[in-house]
This record gives sequence, structure tokens and C-alpha cells, in this order.
Amino acid sequence: MIRFIFTFMTGTLVCFSQSLTVFDGSSISISPNSSVSVDGLELAPSEAYTFSGPNAIERSNSPVEVGESTSINRVYQLSAELSDYKGILNFSYLESELNFIAEGDLVLEVLDTNGVWINVEPVLDAVNNNLSYDFTEFIGFTSVTASDVSATLTVKPVTFDGYVRVYPNPTTDFLHIVSNTVQKATLFNIAGQKILETTAATELDVINLPSGVYLLNLQNSQNQISTFKIIKN
Repeated sequence: MIRFIFTFMTGTLVCFSQSLTVFDGSSISISPNSSVSVDGLELAPSEAYTFSGPNAIERSNSPVEVGESTSINRVYQLSAELSDYKGILNFSYLESELNFIAEGDLVLEVLDTNGVWINVEPVLDAVNNNLSYDFTEFIGFTSVTASDVSATLTVKPVTFDGYVRVYPNPTTDFLHIVSNTVQKATLFNIAGQKILETTAATELDVINLPSGVYLLNLQNSQNQISTFKIIKN
């Protein structure tokens, strides 16, 4: 297959549609002092970076919901991990997308490869409706959005003296939950969308779910949470 390489020495590549697709065998090479912008999401790496296919960036107007927390109504999703990225991430939004979150309370959220949301405190440009953060360490992520600083999407597991085990993992059909306390189970996909929820769970039927990575939250009656990364084959 022919390999297409687009190199940008200066300036910005702007994609006006709501998605950018890089096919298998192709790539976009971004040099320092250049950037790629996809419908309001701009990547400006601090060193030469190659965005390799197959991968795609798409924008959704559906918020991410994790527990009682929610993002704004603008979420960028990647079909594969954008790995080893270092540099500036600019996130533009509309005031109509804030989902009742105060503009001054916004934090930037990225979903890492373990299915966990990481929030960072960005530079806010309220005039131009933009959040900016400079990642000085390498990071990999599969989704980007913004949320409320007091109600972020990050799930912080609580350590407690209860025994909890989930098996088999990876799984193809059922997840078995073993615990000495009653557990409420909530399963999220990597975009943070709730897929399954049940109380007093001892088993989850995931036969009909697509293959991929999921996040399972188990919560007991004392509101103590245990979190598991689940792989469905």
C-alpha cells in the first residue's frame, strides 16, 4: 500500500468537517511550530510528531457521563490511541455547549489508555472560548472533553477492607463478581457512556457488547468504590 505523508513545516492544517481520518498505511507528520486543527481541537506538538493510521478523530455533541458527573456537550473521540504526545492541546467550545457548567469552572479532561479520565487545569480564554494546556510529559489518550472542576469525570477508587474479585478478564460472555459485601455494578465504555447498571450484582452478561475496553465500577452500601478495567474479546 502507498504511504502518504503530509508534512507541515509551519502554519496550521485545518479540517473544517467534524472528523479527520488517517487510513492504514498513511500518516500526518507535524513539525514543531506547526499544528493540526480538527473542528475546534488543535494539536500543536512541541517536537516532531507523527499521527499514524488507522486512526480518526470525530466530534460528538453528546456529553460524557460518569456517575453523577458530566462533561460539556463537546467530546472528541479517537478510534485508536494518540500515543506519546507532548505539546499544546487547544480545545474550543461554544457557550451553548457548556451544559450548565460555569465557564470559569472548566477543566480539560483526557481519557487515558487505561480507560481513566485525567483532568488538568487549562489556561482559559473566555473571550475566544478556548481551553489550552501544555503537556510537558508524554501522554496517550483516546478522547478529549471538558468538565466542572468540582465534578470531574475522574473516578477515584477508595481502598477498603472488603474483598472484591472480577473474573474472567478478558472475557467473551460473562463477568463474575465475587465480594463479601453487596455491590452495585456500573459498566462504562471508553467514552464514559453508561452501558450496563445493576444492583446486588454477582454476574454481568456482556455477550452482546462490542469487543473493546470498558470501565467497571463496583460500589457497596458504604459508597466505597472499586474500579476495574475490563477487556471484552
